[in-house]
Amino acid sequence: MKALIIGATGATGKDLVKILLQDAGYEQVVLFVRRPTGLTHPRLTEMLTDFENLESVAGAINGDIWFSCLGTTAGYSIPK
Repeated sequence: MKALIIGATGATGKDLVKILLQDAGYEQVVLFVRRPTGLTHPRLTEMLTDFENLESVAGAINGDIWFSCLGTTAGYSIPK
């Protein structure tokens, strides 16, 4: 299965990337990111993306499952 992720550099997205890369059921994990994450893995592909110009990555936007982790923690804090 091929997974596509948007929002992979946030707290939730980072955790999701780790989970998917540990799952042998995912043959490829593609991240659409504004800047490199620094992660390396044989099944990981990073697509540097200008979200104002998605046509530049249109050919890579195809897979079996999409994950959006955008804004999942923005404006929230965990009480201590």
